[in-house]
Amino acid sequence: MAVVAGAAQPEPREPMGEERQQWLRAAVAEALGSAGGDRGELQRCLAVLRRPCPGEEAADFCSLGGLEALLGLLGHPWAPLRAGAGRVLGACAQNLPEAQARALALGALPALLGALRGDPDPRVPPAALFAVSCLVRAQPQGLEQLEALGGLEVLGGSLQSPHPPLRARAAFLLHCLLREHPRLK
Repeated sequence: MAVVAGAAQPEPREPMGEERQQWLRAAVAEALGSAGGDRGELQRCLAVLRRPCPGEEAADFCSLGGLEALLGLLGHPWAPLRAGAGRVLGACAQNLPEAQARALALGALPALLGALRGDPDPRVPPAALFAVSCLVRAQPQGLEQLEALGGLEVLGGSLQSPHPPLRARAAFLLHCLLREHPRLK
């Protein structure tokens, strides 16, 4: 289908009238948030490029006590805050060995497994599972803790969840762990 579509000749187009060109220019300027156009957009792009890399931001967040604050929020009474804390914790730890080690040392895994095991709000377990995945995949200390805490059984229990996305994510994580570590079979 792509070959046929790629071989098709484009239909000839009529030149755009001046009124439509003005409308298009105004719409693009509004979408870019600048009436003058190129200079403001270029400045905005340069400001984005000056920001630190995501890994550096996570390291700063961790060194400033952000992980400790997140761990406290995992037990907050308001479910959206618990779920958000799990997602942020996972994002901070993902592929960053220093952040993973710090979160593990602070006891993140038991708190996350508790949320995965029995949080009453359906928004929290998927976020906790995301964070667990970020702490244990390609992280030997994380996997060791997961095993010691009975986390594989918790993941297996998630396969019985009434929420299909949670079941799918748990199955995927278990699959990855079994593929990476055949001894777990």
